[in-house]
Amino acid sequence: VLVPVTGLWMFVGPTAFEGFDRALVFSGILAVEFCIPYMATRVFLSERGQAVALVRILCIAIATIGVLAIFDELSRRFVLREFAGTLTGYRRGFNYSILMRGFLFRAASTLEHPIALGNVCLYGLLMATTMRGALRQFTLAGSAVGLTLSVSSAPISGAVIGFGALVYNKLMRNFRFRWGLLLASGGGVILLIFSAHPNPWGFIFQYVSFDVQNAYYRLMQWQFLGPLVMNSPFLGIGLSDEWIRGFGLAPTVDANWLGMAMSFGIPGSVLMGLSYITACSVSMDIGNKSLNLTKQERRLATVLSLIMGLVIYIGFTVFYWGTVYILISFLAGIRAHLGALGAMPREPGLDDDG
Repeated sequence: VLVPVTGLWMFVGPTAFEGFDRALVFSGILAVEFCIPYMATRVFLSERGQAVALVRILCIAIATIGVLAIFDELSRRFVLREFAGTLTGYRRGFNYSILMRGFLFRAASTLEHPIALGNVCLYGLLMATTMRGALRQFTLAGSAVGLTLSVSSAPISGAVIGFGALVYNKLMRNFRFRWGLLLASGGGVILLIFSAHPNPWGFIFQYVSFDVQNAYYRLMQWQFLGPLVMNSPFLGIGLSDEWIRGFGLAPTVDANWLGMAMSFGIPGSVLMGLSYITACSVSMDIGNKSLNLTKQERRLATVLSLIMGLVIYIGFTVFYWGTVYILISFLAGIRAHLGALGAMPREPGLDDDG
């Protein structure tokens, strides 16, 4: 229900400020990219094993993209994108000098930006843990290469959190309330930071970013643009970038939840986040062997739930667009399918091998 509601809400704020014609151009594509991938996997995945098979294909594709990032690293250019540009006529200039982080070049492979490569490879790396045999080794290695060569702090910190959560889940698998305990502990740490530190956001951004200057620039966006959103919290502040130019900032926003609140109001940002979260709401106790799922499906559902959590976390410092924006909805639809499948009466004779 929330996904189409979110898609419709994307027209409300822009229509109020810019008129329906411009809202249709701006919001139309965003709504399509948000709703259609989710509905495609949610509706067309209907049989057992389809989700696992689809994720297997995704993992192979993501690992291949990760391996191809090596060519960017060796050439110190987006060589694959430039080659594609010579074939299609689409060329875009890049300032490659700012894409060095230490001795590593920030690769993009076939994607739009190093941050996009990092996020996609993060999802692929976590989903690869559900694979088996030699395929598991290839998908893990390829995704890890892409994630490393993106040199993007948010996805890399997400990988640390993700694998830490998987280890925690394995160690605490016999404790029914393990996820509630983990969330409460995380919330307690955040509350402690905000209660005890004079500059909590600065403290957090400083230790989750490779580039402190970049981190403080993103923090500055929240500090300057957040009050503008609060002046018009319901509808947002429209599509113009004059507000950001007035602060001397670049005409981009590096935080998904802030950017969505600016365009669609706080309800639009909240609806989008809830769409991702509630895709995981059915059969949250995915380790329950009485569910109508095989062991691999249960493991995949756990990983997809974890990915949705990381999407919320990373979205405070990264804006989702293009491939990543579409892929997130695609994965949310797969997770919702597994939840619905798991909630059905368990099939007679179903074992962990399916």
